[in-house]
Amino acid sequence: MKKSLVYRWRKLMRPRYITQAGVRLDLGTLAFPQRKVMYRGVYEKTEGDVVTRNLARDDVVLEIGAGIGLVTILCCRKIGSDRVYAYEANPLLEMVLRTNFSLNGVSPHLSIKLVSLTGGEGDFYVADRFMISSRYAPAVEKRGVTVQRQRVASEALPDILKRVRPTFLIVDAEGAEMDLADDRVVLQGVRKICMEVHPHIVGDQQISRLIDSLTARGFALILGESQGKVLYFSRLAVGGLDLVV
Repeated sequence: MKKSLVYRWRKLMRPRYITQAGVRLDLGTLAFPQRKVMYRGVYEKTEGDVVTRNLARDDVVLEIGAGIGLVTILCCRKIGSDRVYAYEANPLLEMVLRTNFSLNGVSPHLSIKLVSLTGGEGDFYVADRFMISSRYAPAVEKRGVTVQRQRVASEALPDILKRVRPTFLIVDAEGAEMDLADDRVVLQGVRKICMEVHPHIVGDQQISRLIDSLTARGFALILGESQGKVLYFSRLAVGGLDLVV
Protein backbone atom coordinates (compact mmCIF):
# COMPACT_ATOMS: atom_id res chain seq x y z
CA MET A 1 0.00 0.00 0.00
CA LYS A 2 2.80 2.39 0.93
CA LYS A 3 4.60 1.74 -2.38
CA SER A 4 1.39 2.43 -4.27
CA LEU A 5 0.95 5.75 -2.47
CA VAL A 6 4.56 6.73 -3.17
CA TYR A 7 4.10 5.96 -6.86
CA ARG A 8 0.87 7.95 -7.03
CA TRP A 9 2.49 10.92 -5.33
CA ARG A 10 5.48 10.80 -7.64
CA LYS A 11 3.26 10.42 -10.70
CA LEU A 12 1.28 13.49 -9.64
CA MET A 13 4.20 15.68 -8.57
CA ARG A 14 6.70 14.44 -11.20
CA PRO A 15 9.80 15.03 -9.05
CA ARG A 16 13.21 15.19 -10.69
CA TYR A 17 14.91 13.66 -7.64
CA ILE A 18 13.89 10.32 -6.11
CA THR A 19 15.34 7.98 -3.50
CA GLN A 20 15.55 4.23 -4.15
CA ALA A 21 17.21 1.72 -1.82
CA GLY A 22 18.60 4.67 0.11
CA VAL A 23 20.23 6.10 -3.03
CA ARG A 24 19.33 9.62 -4.13
CA LEU A 25 18.97 9.86 -7.91
CA ASP A 26 18.73 12.86 -10.19
CA LEU A 27 16.63 11.58 -13.09
CA GLY A 28 17.79 14.40 -15.34
CA THR A 29 16.38 14.92 -18.80
CA LEU A 30 17.49 11.51 -20.10
CA ALA A 31 15.88 9.35 -17.46
CA PHE A 32 12.71 11.44 -17.16
CA PRO A 33 10.98 9.87 -20.23
CA GLN A 34 11.20 6.55 -18.33
CA ARG A 35 9.96 8.06 -15.09
CA LYS A 36 7.23 5.43 -14.59
CA VAL A 37 9.86 2.75 -13.99
CA MET A 38 11.79 5.13 -11.75
CA TYR A 39 8.73 6.27 -9.82
CA ARG A 40 7.65 2.68 -9.12
CA GLY A 41 11.03 2.03 -7.49
CA VAL A 42 11.73 -1.00 -9.69
CA TYR A 43 14.64 0.39 -11.74
CA GLU A 44 17.48 -2.16 -11.45
CA LYS A 45 15.89 -3.41 -8.22
CA THR A 46 16.60 -7.10 -8.89
CA GLU A 47 20.24 -6.46 -9.82
CA GLY A 48 20.69 -4.20 -6.81
CA ASP A 49 19.23 -6.76 -4.42
CA VAL A 50 21.33 -9.63 -5.81
CA VAL A 51 24.53 -7.61 -5.75
CA THR A 52 24.13 -6.23 -2.23
CA ARG A 53 23.31 -9.69 -0.83
CA ASN A 54 26.40 -11.28 -2.35
CA LEU A 55 28.97 -8.47 -2.35
CA ALA A 56 31.78 -9.02 0.17
CA ARG A 57 34.07 -6.39 1.67
CA ASP A 58 37.11 -7.79 -0.13
CA ASP A 59 35.48 -7.84 -3.59
CA VAL A 60 36.61 -5.73 -6.51
CA VAL A 61 33.69 -4.82 -8.79
CA LEU A 62 33.73 -4.35 -12.55
CA GLU A 63 30.38 -3.07 -13.79
CA ILE A 64 29.65 -3.00 -17.53
CA GLY A 65 26.60 -0.84 -18.22
CA ALA A 66 26.32 1.58 -15.30
CA GLY A 67 23.15 3.32 -16.51
CA ILE A 68 22.45 6.21 -14.14
CA GLY A 69 24.52 4.68 -11.36
CA LEU A 70 22.15 3.00 -8.89
CA VAL A 71 23.99 -0.33 -8.61
CA THR A 72 27.35 1.43 -8.83
CA ILE A 73 26.48 3.57 -5.81
CA LEU A 74 25.23 0.57 -3.81
CA CYS A 75 28.57 -1.15 -4.44
CA CYS A 76 30.57 1.92 -3.43
CA ARG A 77 28.68 2.23 -0.18
CA LYS A 78 29.40 -1.37 0.77
CA ILE A 79 33.04 -1.83 -0.28
CA GLY A 80 34.35 1.69 -0.96
CA SER A 81 34.64 3.68 -4.18
CA ASP A 82 38.26 2.71 -4.82
CA ARG A 83 37.19 -0.93 -5.32
CA VAL A 84 34.48 -0.18 -7.91
CA TYR A 85 35.13 0.23 -11.66
CA ALA A 86 32.17 1.26 -13.80
CA TYR A 87 31.88 1.43 -17.60
CA GLU A 88 29.08 3.14 -19.50
CA ALA A 89 29.06 3.42 -23.30
CA ASN A 90 26.36 6.09 -23.62
CA PRO A 91 28.17 9.46 -23.65
CA LEU A 92 24.94 11.28 -22.79
CA LEU A 93 24.85 9.59 -19.39
CA GLU A 94 28.20 10.86 -18.15
CA MET A 95 26.82 14.02 -16.54
CA VAL A 96 23.91 12.11 -14.98
CA LEU A 97 26.32 9.55 -13.52
CA ARG A 98 28.71 12.14 -12.11
CA THR A 99 25.79 14.09 -10.62
CA ASN A 100 24.39 10.99 -8.92
CA PHE A 101 27.81 9.99 -7.61
CA SER A 102 28.21 13.47 -6.12
CA LEU A 103 24.72 13.41 -4.58
CA ASN A 104 25.65 10.19 -2.76
CA GLY A 105 29.22 11.04 -1.82
CA VAL A 106 30.90 8.31 -3.86
CA SER A 107 33.63 8.43 -6.49
CA PRO A 108 34.12 5.12 -8.33
CA HIS A 109 36.49 4.69 -11.25
CA LEU A 110 34.25 5.74 -14.16
CA SER A 111 35.03 5.17 -17.85
CA ILE A 112 32.67 6.45 -20.55
CA LYS A 113 33.61 3.80 -23.07
CA LEU A 114 32.08 0.91 -24.93
CA VAL A 115 33.37 -2.44 -23.70
CA SER A 116 34.09 -4.81 -26.58
CA LEU A 117 36.36 -7.70 -27.46
CA THR A 118 38.91 -5.71 -29.45
CA GLY A 119 38.79 -2.08 -28.31
CA GLY A 120 39.41 0.90 -30.58
CA GLU A 121 36.10 2.42 -31.67
CA GLY A 122 32.64 0.99 -32.19
CA ASP A 123 29.09 1.87 -33.14
CA PHE A 124 26.69 2.55 -30.30
CA TYR A 125 22.98 3.14 -30.83
CA VAL A 126 21.82 5.87 -28.45
CA ALA A 127 18.07 5.80 -27.81
CA ASP A 128 16.04 8.53 -26.16
CA ARG A 129 15.00 5.79 -23.73
CA PHE A 130 18.48 5.26 -22.34
CA MET A 131 17.73 1.81 -20.88
CA ILE A 132 17.55 0.24 -24.35
CA SER A 133 20.61 1.95 -25.86
CA SER A 134 22.94 -0.73 -27.21
CA ARG A 135 25.73 -1.60 -29.59
CA TYR A 136 23.17 -3.82 -31.33
CA ALA A 137 20.82 -2.02 -33.72
CA PRO A 138 17.93 -4.51 -33.17
CA ALA A 139 17.88 -3.63 -29.48
CA VAL A 140 16.64 -0.13 -30.24
CA GLU A 141 14.42 -0.85 -33.23
CA LYS A 142 11.27 -0.05 -31.36
CA ARG A 143 8.29 1.97 -32.45
CA GLY A 144 8.28 5.50 -31.08
CA VAL A 145 11.96 5.48 -30.04
CA THR A 146 14.39 8.04 -31.41
CA VAL A 147 17.79 6.49 -32.15
CA GLN A 148 21.13 8.00 -33.09
CA ARG A 149 24.13 5.94 -34.13
CA GLN A 150 27.40 7.23 -32.69
CA ARG A 151 31.03 6.19 -32.96
CA VAL A 152 32.38 5.88 -29.46
CA ALA A 153 35.67 4.97 -27.86
CA SER A 154 35.96 1.31 -26.89
CA GLU A 155 38.19 -0.66 -24.54
CA ALA A 156 38.89 -4.38 -24.90
CA LEU A 157 37.34 -6.53 -22.17
CA PRO A 158 40.39 -8.84 -21.94
CA ASP A 159 42.58 -5.80 -21.24
CA ILE A 160 40.17 -4.43 -18.62
CA LEU A 161 40.08 -7.76 -16.80
CA LYS A 162 43.88 -7.91 -16.68
CA ARG A 163 44.15 -4.36 -15.34
CA VAL A 164 41.25 -4.29 -12.86
CA ARG A 165 41.43 -7.94 -11.71
CA PRO A 166 37.78 -8.00 -10.57
CA THR A 167 36.27 -10.62 -8.30
CA PHE A 168 32.66 -9.56 -8.95
CA LEU A 169 31.46 -8.87 -12.49
CA ILE A 170 28.18 -7.01 -13.08
CA VAL A 171 26.90 -6.86 -16.67
CA ASP A 172 23.79 -5.12 -17.99
CA ALA A 173 24.73 -4.15 -21.53
CA GLU A 174 21.80 -5.00 -23.80
CA GLY A 175 23.24 -8.05 -25.52
CA ALA A 176 26.95 -7.42 -24.96
CA GLU A 177 26.93 -10.05 -22.22
CA MET A 178 27.73 -12.49 -25.04
CA ASP A 179 31.36 -11.32 -24.94
CA LEU A 180 31.79 -13.46 -21.82
CA ALA A 181 31.40 -16.58 -23.95
CA ASP A 182 34.43 -15.66 -26.09
CA ASP A 183 37.64 -17.66 -25.56
CA ARG A 184 39.65 -14.44 -25.40
CA VAL A 185 37.89 -13.43 -22.20
CA VAL A 186 39.77 -15.00 -19.28
CA LEU A 187 37.78 -14.88 -16.05
CA GLN A 188 40.53 -16.04 -13.73
CA GLY A 189 39.99 -14.39 -10.34
CA VAL A 190 36.33 -13.64 -10.99
CA ARG A 191 34.25 -15.39 -8.32
CA LYS A 192 30.79 -13.93 -8.89
CA ILE A 193 28.80 -12.69 -11.88
CA CYS A 194 25.48 -10.88 -11.87
CA MET A 195 24.13 -10.16 -15.32
CA GLU A 196 20.93 -9.36 -17.10
CA VAL A 197 20.53 -11.41 -20.26
CA HIS A 198 18.73 -10.18 -23.38
CA PRO A 199 17.41 -13.13 -25.43
CA HIS A 200 15.13 -10.76 -27.36
CA ILE A 201 18.30 -9.21 -28.82
CA VAL A 202 20.72 -12.12 -29.26
CA GLY A 203 18.36 -15.11 -29.19
CA ASP A 204 17.71 -17.96 -26.76
CA GLN A 205 20.36 -20.21 -28.31
CA GLN A 206 23.06 -17.62 -27.74
CA ILE A 207 22.07 -17.19 -24.10
CA SER A 208 22.20 -20.97 -23.68
CA ARG A 209 25.67 -20.95 -25.21
CA LEU A 210 26.73 -18.24 -22.76
CA ILE A 211 25.46 -20.21 -19.77
CA ASP A 212 27.18 -23.37 -21.04
CA SER A 213 30.44 -21.45 -21.47
CA LEU A 214 30.35 -20.13 -17.91
CA THR A 215 29.47 -23.48 -16.34
CA ALA A 216 32.27 -25.13 -18.33
CA ARG A 217 34.67 -22.65 -16.70
CA GLY A 218 33.62 -23.55 -13.20
CA PHE A 219 30.68 -21.22 -12.54
CA ALA A 220 27.40 -22.45 -11.08
CA LEU A 221 24.12 -20.76 -11.93
CA ILE A 222 22.57 -20.01 -8.55
CA LEU A 223 18.84 -20.33 -9.17
CA GLY A 224 17.90 -19.12 -5.69
CA GLU A 225 19.53 -15.77 -6.43
CA SER A 226 18.47 -15.51 -10.08
CA GLN A 227 15.18 -13.94 -11.07
CA GLY A 228 13.75 -13.57 -14.57
CA LYS A 229 16.45 -12.29 -16.89
CA VAL A 230 18.82 -11.45 -14.05
CA LEU A 231 21.20 -14.38 -13.52
CA TYR A 232 23.67 -14.87 -10.70
CA PHE A 233 26.71 -17.15 -11.03
CA SER A 234 29.21 -18.20 -8.41
CA ARG A 235 32.46 -19.99 -9.18
CA LEU A 236 32.66 -23.52 -7.87
CA ALA A 237 35.34 -24.18 -5.30
CA VAL A 238 37.70 -27.12 -5.29
CA GLY A 239 39.63 -27.66 -2.07
CA GLY A 240 38.85 -24.07 -1.06
CA LEU A 241 40.31 -22.65 -4.26
CA ASP A 242 38.57 -21.19 -7.27
CA LEU A 243 38.34 -23.62 -10.14
CA VAL A 244 40.00 -22.06 -13.17
CA VAL A 245 39.66 -23.90 -16.46
